[in-house]
Amino acid sequence: MVKIGLLLHPERGVDPVFEEARQADQQGFDSIWLGDHIMGHGYTGPDGPLDSFTLMTALGGVTSQTRLAWSILNPSFRYPAMLAKVLATLDQITKGRVICTLGAGSVPAEHKAYNIPVVDDHDARVGYAREVVELLKELWTHPAPETVSFNGQYVKTQDLAFAPEPYQKPHPPIWLGGESDATIRNVIDLADGWVMLTRGSSERLGQVLARPDWPTRPMTIVRMLRMFVAEDGDSAVAEAKASFEKDPIGKGGAAESLDAFIQREVVGTPDECMRRIAELEATGVNYLRVAFDNEAQQDSVARLILPRLDN
Repeated sequence: MVKIGLLLHPERGVDPVFEEARQADQQGFDSIWLGDHIMGHGYTGPDGPLDSFTLMTALGGVTSQTRLAWSILNPSFRYPAMLAKVLATLDQITKGRVICTLGAGSVPAEHKAYNIPVVDDHDARVGYAREVVELLKELWTHPAPETVSFNGQYVKTQDLAFAPEPYQKPHPPIWLGGESDATIRNVIDLADGWVMLTRGSSERLGQVLARPDWPTRPMTIVRMLRMFVAEDGDSAVAEAKASFEKDPIGKGGAAESLDAFIQREVVGTPDECMRRIAELEATGVNYLRVAFDNEAQQDSVARLILPRLDN
């Protein structure tokens, strides 16, 4: 059955994002997501972006059910072994609600401004991310008093007695984001899930799932989209039209027209939206990470869609 998580909006302010997360928790959304950027992305003044780990830890403390994810963690921002510790600590604090959603990093300007080392070549960055995932698994499944020595091309540890171990066993789920061939190789070899960062075309998904080496183990396939539902279909279309006119690109690939946008997203009455979700599920998608323009859209999906997914 398809599950739904939502992207939070810390750019609205600290109090609003806390309320957004509390509502998502009470409404039954499976997860809440934060971006992981340290500059830019709509912020021009001194108010943000907030550090995504500090904020997520605080949000974990005011929620009790919803899982915690990022869209999407940059492995270069934190030393790999410390990333393992931070994620394991949060997993312990929240009694197993962490999803390790990891990418390869896509904005070199952030690294340069903060003087954080970065690998310029894309495939090499993906290779670095691969070693980070390999180290995470080693540390999380061999906690102290065992020690881990890891000698990769980019990532190294020496006699590390890692603690704390994660709450989830064998470890928090690892979902990798991206659609390059190099990233898909990492997904196939190492991941529990795949986050389609460019809003995911059915054609690309079909190509990947048809690979002879696609794993037979359970795999979460995440598609990012927007959802507009109302008892009256015309009202849902009107909301979609207003959203399209404000932001035709969304968090990923561009839509050429309003009609293309409506076809790409989930728009309509509850029955129409459920049919659209079933279409996505038929292509292999089993997780939707949605972004709402306002609280009313979030509430509509919570009332009109989430209960039907549980049945």
